[in-house]
Amino acid sequence: MKKAFFFLCAVLIYACKDSDLGFIDVNFSNPPIVKNLKVEPQKVNLDTIIIGGEKNPEDTLNITFKLTATVIDKDGQMDIAETLYQILNPLRGAILKSGKLNRVNDSTFYGEPNFKIKRKESGIYFVKVYSVDKSGISGNEVYFSFEVYRGNRPPVISELNAPDTVFLQSQTVLIKMTIKATDPDGDNDIKTVQFNSFKPDGSPSSGNPFRMYDDGNASGISGDDKAGDGIYSIIIQLPPSTQKGRYRFEFQAIDRANETSNIITHFLTVL
Repeated sequence: MKKAFFFLCAVLIYACKDSDLGFIDVNFSNPPIVKNLKVEPQKVNLDTIIIGGEKNPEDTLNITFKLTATVIDKDGQMDIAETLYQILNPLRGAILKSGKLNRVNDSTFYGEPNFKIKRKESGIYFVKVYSVDKSGISGNEVYFSFEVYRGNRPPVISELNAPDTVFLQSQTVLIKMTIKATDPDGDNDIKTVQFNSFKPDGSPSSGNPFRMYDDGNASGISGDDKAGDGIYSIIIQLPPSTQKGRYRFEFQAIDRANETSNIITHFLTVL
């Protein structure tokens, strides 16, 4: 009976020691936690991105933004192995782009991710960010939404400079007309600045519309003084045979989305 008791005690002691050893071998790791996420810009106007001659809905656009994440790890900041991101299209349930953020210091990670969409694919997109430690354990996932939208704005014309009256001569008379054109989406969004002219009897001129230029070709057909300053010019030739009377001019600008500006009407009397 005593031998059986001592044998049972020995088994229990061995089992306890084995259990203790197992407990000592367990390694508890704290996952890295993304504490803060910053996305810049939070909105992107697709119609400020100009490619080709017009703003076609099928244009493929490259969207780039700045992404900053603050990550904390209770096991020490150097236990953070990497911080990852994914760009998501929630409507399609698709991952558009994934990658790693660069480490700036112990807790800050930064990157400038980009992805491609068509101009017509406006909507709300999401960025997902999370960190992984050196044990391969990932922490929380932080989501940030940002909007891409179409917000084209039409151009604006102003400051027309043109004569009111012209007297015909025995030789061709040259008159210069200038007008200022701007576009809230950037002056590169202006596709053309032009005018239509109408004869004294109200009929349109055969050459309508006439294009104006901002090319700095002061000695050429435009007579423009300085290229790229937003002042569009043209020189009109009036030969001695020009029909006399009151002419009407209608000036307008058109952008790459084919939206039109305000119209400025001017009357020129030829005597």
